[in-house]
Amino acid sequence: MGRQDIVRSAADVTPEWITAVLTGAGALADGRVVGVTASPVGTGQMADTARLSLTYDRADAGPPSVVGKFASSDEQSRATGLALRAYEIEVRFYQEVANRVAARVPALYAAEVEPDTGWFTLILEDIVGARQGDQIEACSPEVAAAALEEMAGLHAPCWEAADLAGLDWLNRNSVESDGFLAMLVSSLWPGFLERYADQLAPEHVTICQFFVDHLPAYLQGRTGPRTASHGDFRLDNLLFHPGQRRPVVVDWQTLAWGGASLDVAYFIGGCLSAEDRRSHEDDLLTHYHDALRAGGVTDYSLDQLRRDTRRDAFGGILMAIVASMVVQRTDRGDLMFLTSTTRHAQHVIDAGATAALEVAGD
Repeated sequence: MGRQDIVRSAADVTPEWITAVLTGAGALADGRVVGVTASPVGTGQMADTARLSLTYDRADAGPPSVVGKFASSDEQSRATGLALRAYEIEVRFYQEVANRVAARVPALYAAEVEPDTGWFTLILEDIVGARQGDQIEACSPEVAAAALEEMAGLHAPCWEAADLAGLDWLNRNSVESDGFLAMLVSSLWPGFLERYADQLAPEHVTICQFFVDHLPAYLQGRTGPRTASHGDFRLDNLLFHPGQRRPVVVDWQTLAWGGASLDVAYFIGGCLSAEDRRSHEDDLLTHYHDALRAGGVTDYSLDQLRRDTRRDAFGGILMAIVASMVVQRTDRGDLMFLTSTTRHAQHVIDAGATAALEVAGD
């Protein structure tokens, strides 16, 4: 596909355009699309996602439906997606990384982006019959174990890969980017407090304030091996098919070159109830570590994973503060961010993670 093939919304998808896309992807050998019906799917706030139901000039010529993903129709969310390179990052993942990982991801039919404007088009396999996970509802330890296996399927094939570390869209770490992030969090924190503080427990607000005060120490203290880190690995970004253990991982707009423990702490801290996390966290860490070793990573100890995950318990707080204030506000979004902040702040308390930043900040 070239830039002329980018469509900006599901409403712009014509039968002729999607026929060309599917034919080019080898999914439509003898036939053409004669009708397209779009319906919204998902709960994402950074982009617009739709199921495109297709009719053909002959039965069973191609997939009955595909999923299209486009830049948000909300101006604030779209501007944020452009500024954070989120749209470019997701397209590049499907173009350059998806074929390398062992995690389950949707099959790709088309991916194109204009990095300077943010307009992009993704046409993906529709995981028919799958159920989206629910961050607010949380999950069982058994579901968490399956999700962590998929996470290891992302991390292990990309572990310390020099070619990935050299991709500027993936490896965005720099002194300048850390400074920008610290400035962004400081500017957003007062609004976050005004919006949510009276709905959070006082001890959780205190933890969030502590993190904001110690953010430079958190950013500067990153050590250890690197891999492709999803950045938003949570239940809302997993699709579960009845009768299948393995979920499908979606929403790759925050992929970055970082520590594996960022994803691990984020999922365990945010996707389990506090009670289940306290009872099963170490078993789940061991399970993930076993899957990582099975994927070929032998130079990262379980003890190091435990230490790194403890420190990265703060990562969910960082995501909650930033994401909640830069995307379109919704009722479900508010509840999700409150739930996430509560769980991650309690994870920090239970893990005694403040000690790591207090030492680093001395």
